[in-house]
Amino acid sequence: MRYPLGLVLDSARHLAARKLRGEKKIPIILSLDPLGGCVSPCNGTPANADGSGVGPAKERPVLTVEQCLAAIAECDTPVVAIYGGEPLEYPDIARLTREILSRGKHLFLYTDGTQIRRHLHMIPPYTNFFWNVKLDGTQESHDARAGSPGVFAEALDGVKAAKNAGFFVLVTTTIYPDTKIRDVASLYETLHALHVDGYMLSPHYPAHKLCRNSAAAFHEQMRERFREASELLDEYNLLTSPIYLEFLRGERELDCCSWGSPLFGPDGWAAPCHLLNYGYMPSYKMLVDNTLWENFGRGMNPRCEPCLNPSGYETSAILGINPKAGDFWKLLSWQWNGSLGEKRERVRKP
Repeated sequence: MRYPLGLVLDSARHLAARKLRGEKKIPIILSLDPLGGCVSPCNGTPANADGSGVGPAKERPVLTVEQCLAAIAECDTPVVAIYGGEPLEYPDIARLTREILSRGKHLFLYTDGTQIRRHLHMIPPYTNFFWNVKLDGTQESHDARAGSPGVFAEALDGVKAAKNAGFFVLVTTTIYPDTKIRDVASLYETLHALHVDGYMLSPHYPAHKLCRNSAAAFHEQMRERFREASELLDEYNLLTSPIYLEFLRGERELDCCSWGSPLFGPDGWAAPCHLLNYGYMPSYKMLVDNTLWENFGRGMNPRCEPCLNPSGYETSAILGINPKAGDFWKLLSWQWNGSLGEKRERVRKP
């Protein structure tokens, strides 16, 4: 299995129940940003309006645990993710984690990995809890991207500690136009030896607006990177769905469905998504009902043109918004043929 069976079954039941009720826009992953300094896990670009750095700005409000739990109750999804600069700096992260897990949710905690070791005591290794560590290449590459020497070594130490303690550990890698995929393959070889359970590939989102020609060049570079990634990394337990990968390689189109993966922070529900920084809604229902979704997505909004974000487009793949014949069986085979923590042997063409 590529993902744990419990997560797959809970997600399937959730989708089936909501569809039977006639709902059209179904949330599947709720992202919490308790510190109010969300950095997209796929691009490393600050979401703050002033372009400030990682983490909460001074004197910014933060969410209470009760506000986080209220958001979970309001937007009932089987999967919850905690983002926000470095979530392990949130003072009540241990309590928030335990409360989410006690509600039967599957929880992904995104972190740079440098503080994992000192927080391992906060919970036992639940089967529905995942450390998700952001690593963008081997030591030289990752430290250069992070702009801080030594963070790779600290993150790797955190990965080792979490695996030795019995936790599920995933790694998310941002793919930039200039990413060297062979460097990522070298990283995954190292991580595989540590029994890391799965790997997510996410595309970079440029913070600045691109003109038409620049956007076209950007997309061609990104498609080439993901073609290389599909070839060099497919022997690992990639958790990026095959339909979303087809989109990233330029082989099919998908609609943005950011309503399926909303983000909630101290200012409210990011509308339409946290990357655009257009504003916030006080409730998830208002986000869905009051947002003119037809004004967003590639071809609809200049700011959306370079976007390939999984919160919008992998959500579309999971929900089957732009279906093709055979997609269901493709996803089923992909899930069944995965292997948590193991490297699959690949028969190479002569």
